[in-house]
Amino acid sequence: MVEAELNIEELQKRIGRLEADITHLSMHDHLTGLMTRAAFINEVDCALHQNPEVKAKGALIGINLRGIPRIAGTLGRHVSDYVISAIAARLNAMPMPGSFKCRLDYSHYAVFLPDLTDALQTMMITKQIIAELSQPIDWVDRPLMFQLGAGVALAKDNDGDASNLVHHADLALKSAMSKGGPGYAFFNPTLALAAKRRVAVLQALHAAIDDHSIHLVYQPYYSTKTGALNGFEALMRMESKELGPVSPVEFIPVAEESSLIGQLGAWALAEACRTAANWPSNLTVSVNISPEQLYSGTIVTDVHNALELSSFPAYRLELEVTESTLLKDSEMVLQQLSALREMGCSIVLDDFGTGYSSLSYLWKFPFSKLKIDRAFVHALDSTLMARGMLQSIIGLAGNLGLKVTAEGIETQHHADVLREFNCDYLQGFLLSKPIGPTELAHVILQEFAPQLRKPNVETLIFKAG
Repeated sequence: MVEAELNIEELQKRIGRLEADITHLSMHDHLTGLMTRAAFINEVDCALHQNPEVKAKGALIGINLRGIPRIAGTLGRHVSDYVISAIAARLNAMPMPGSFKCRLDYSHYAVFLPDLTDALQTMMITKQIIAELSQPIDWVDRPLMFQLGAGVALAKDNDGDASNLVHHADLALKSAMSKGGPGYAFFNPTLALAAKRRVAVLQALHAAIDDHSIHLVYQPYYSTKTGALNGFEALMRMESKELGPVSPVEFIPVAEESSLIGQLGAWALAEACRTAANWPSNLTVSVNISPEQLYSGTIVTDVHNALELSSFPAYRLELEVTESTLLKDSEMVLQQLSALREMGCSIVLDDFGTGYSSLSYLWKFPFSKLKIDRAFVHALDSTLMARGMLQSIIGLAGNLGLKVTAEGIETQHHADVLREFNCDYLQGFLLSKPIGPTELAHVILQEFAPQLRKPNVETLIFKAG
């Protein structure tokens, strides 16, 4: 009888230990041993509401690793899992008494410091976390490199809800990561307003796609040597019933984040080629290519379909890519741009001078033209250094056999300087604003009817001549 009672007691202890193990497993991530998201939010909520009569205090730091998908894609998921575990171990080893540490998702961590209220102290701790976690991790015969960003939300600036605190830290983290490279940012109300605006723009974007209220406008560019119309750049515009006109500076990034840019980009190519097919054969059309169109690997097919559907010759299509596009998956980007060049399209390096401006891009990638960013042109109004830089860029392009277009020409001074430096093409409000499809015929007709020609084309371009 005593032995049976001992067996029952032992069994109850084992059941208790098993239940404790199950509870621990349910509250902790199996890969890193850190708290799960649900357990973390529950603990943070308890800490925030520990004393209802006192305003909630504490700081939540969200941390994200950039580069994990690249490691997984090149070395394998087991290597990226190793990195994630190693980073978690570093985080867990950092002395932060009373803190809660969590793995929110695949490469996203969070730390809550319940007694921290001072922004300066929080900033110092955040910088320490970034410095410690950003160190390379050794893997076999190579160090694995990655970037890290952090977003901070203070409970005193929050409504005391743990989920909102995590959300606000995420908004700050996105702000930090968008700046590029390691860094951190604190949550502020403008980030919440910006996030709300992005949601509204995304909803409007879906509606605009459904009701075909996105359209193209065309801005002409002219030869500096002859003053003749050379072609048009197709620019996307959006009208929303709820928001009114939405700038492409605003809706294009939202389209890229939501993966709608592939659909929009394919449509823009097809629409631009269809419209340009009705122009005289000496005119070209230029279309901007989003980085995501190249990274998805669909751009060659999209361009081929657009040319086929409109019977538009490839040599009259210019495809503009930005310098930042070339930084990621450069070999895949190079292959696609080379394929497009072999099809007969011209490849244009857009916004030259605002990115990394590596000279290796100019000989490695199949460009036929550079577009000088408007920032350099506008700098002519404020600094003498701009003249030297513009002259050097145009001279370099000429030596490499590349044509040059300067955009943002808004004053006669801009036009005179660019003509003096033998820039090939000019584009900007001085010559013409972007125009709708219904106005294209009038602008094109000016090429064949001199008496209709605007005085700000030949007269302005050749004024100093």
